[in-house]
Amino acid sequence: MNSRERVIAALERRVPDRVPYFECVIDQKVIQALRPGSDYFEFNDWLGMDTVGQNRSSWSRENVEFIDKEKGLFRDKWGVIRAFGPESTPAPIEGPIKRPEDLQTYTPPDPEADDVLGSIPEIVARYKGKKAITAICRDAFFNPAFLRGTTQYLMDMIDHPKLVHQLVEVTQSHDIRAMQRMVAAGVDVVVFGDDYADKNGPLMSPRHFKEFVLPGLKRCVDAAHEAGAYVVKHTDGNIMPILDMIVDTGIDALNPLEPVAGMDIGLIKERYGSRIALVGNIDCGYVLSQAPVEEVRRVTRETIRVAKPGGGYCLSSSNSIHSSVRPENFMAMIETWRECRDYDD
Repeated sequence: MNSRERVIAALERRVPDRVPYFECVIDQKVIQALRPGSDYFEFNDWLGMDTVGQNRSSWSRENVEFIDKEKGLFRDKWGVIRAFGPESTPAPIEGPIKRPEDLQTYTPPDPEADDVLGSIPEIVARYKGKKAITAICRDAFFNPAFLRGTTQYLMDMIDHPKLVHQLVEVTQSHDIRAMQRMVAAGVDVVVFGDDYADKNGPLMSPRHFKEFVLPGLKRCVDAAHEAGAYVVKHTDGNIMPILDMIVDTGIDALNPLEPVAGMDIGLIKERYGSRIALVGNIDCGYVLSQAPVEEVRRVTRETIRVAKPGGGYCLSSSNSIHSSVRPENFMAMIETWRECRDYDD
């Protein structure tokens, strides 16, 4: 099998020739520490990754309209003020919908705009059919929440429920079409990257999740499948109280299975392994950023031992290879994966 074939096999819960390595974001600091002068694609090939993407969660630092360059503040295409920090994803600071009536005059970005595809056409030209091409997209929480500010948006679920539904509709008018264009351009795997939880549990009650988030997520999953892509649902945190609903949407895989949030990959494999593939579970906090190398090896071996049997598993971090990941720990994970990844003939 080549890389694309083994990722697809895993997402279809079949047994590939080896456990694929699936990662959406690797920080440039880590890349340069291990392969000075290398770009992401050279590093990806050197590492032997089975997936390839734009290596960022959202906006590039290039060609943004800064409103305060010293503080890294810029206004994104949604009108949300964001701040660039050390990681690839700029943090949302302030949304443009201050009052419910502001939505009446709000216009979302154009999903047909040239910048929607980013570097996907170039990636497709280089890797189509060789590696599984991924794209991080949005479903039904992040973009509507950022238009209001996440705290206010969560309160709106009680105080302004009609507004919440309207915000989801407005943002999905862009996000679903943008995703469809990415798949048409050659993306194999759509990663819906909205986080619904922290380490303690979901950010909203299961009842509110079912009312305000689930229908939009289902629309996104169905649209991606109709476009011809596989779907990986990414959400950090402890999502056990809402996991049945997420699986019922028809996702192909769940990521990143954050261990510090109590996401027990053995338990989840036992309960849901016949319905979804699993992607992730190597802690990118303490384990990849601070732990002794031997502990990284032990955790990686144990995770593969538990998740590998029967197929349906891709190794990945519990979020991303961010700027605080120690290069030697990252390589310990990769080297252990290389030792343990093969399935018996």
